[in-house]
Amino acid sequence: MEDNKLHITKRSKSGFTLIELLVVIAIIGILASLLLPTLARARDKGNAAKCQSNLRQLGLAAMMYDEDQQVYPIGWPPSESITTSANIILWYQQLQPYLGKKTNVLGKGVFICPSSMQRAQSSEKLGNSMREGGFWGYLAYAQNEKINGGRRDVGSRAIADPSGTILYGDTDGWDSCLYADDHEFADVCYRHSGGNEKSSGYDHGVKGVLGSAAKKGRANGGFIDGHVELRRDAPKRIFTLEKD
Repeated sequence: MEDNKLHITKRSKSGFTLIELLVVIAIIGILASLLLPTLARARDKGNAAKCQSNLRQLGLAAMMYDEDQQVYPIGWPPSESITTSANIILWYQQLQPYLGKKTNVLGKGVFICPSSMQRAQSSEKLGNSMREGGFWGYLAYAQNEKINGGRRDVGSRAIADPSGTILYGDTDGWDSCLYADDHEFADVCYRHSGGNEKSSGYDHGVKGVLGSAAKKGRANGGFIDGHVELRRDAPKRIFTLEKD
């Protein structure tokens, strides 16, 4: 009987005390707080790399389109040519056959940056949920407004500085055209490296983003010559067709 009591006493002393358990939980919490930012940065880098891959594919599709049509796709048609919204076919629809999709399929897949997360519009009937895609639920990139924005005649032969002229870049998804940071409709979206879905200048009322001001990270831009840059800014000089 005494031996049994001694055995029970020894076994009970070998367990964790409440203080020891709290210390272990605190250590786990500290390690998690150190690890989570690292995982978030790794995820952001992965999304930025996927975004760059998307822009390279779009650039190649635009190159093939230019070879066939001798012009780049339309960013926005001349106002005098617009009769109804039904006849407006823009660059992301024109490129889709070169990416294996039909022209009547709106911009999905490579047209959406994996870091583009916004709250759904009421018309989408998704409730208050977050989803991938720009303001309208598709198209998180836009085409340089100097390249067939309000015209139809710009092809690769008109580009004097292919390595210094942007073709497609990150936006909030509101507009099909991309505008420089000093433009009144500035819409480059610096969502990578800690940024968010607010455009650089023009506020389209993007939902589901904390803070009223844009938190500027970095934006991916695909250039005429095919290379892609992760940029901190988008000055006018990378939009113009001339060599500057």
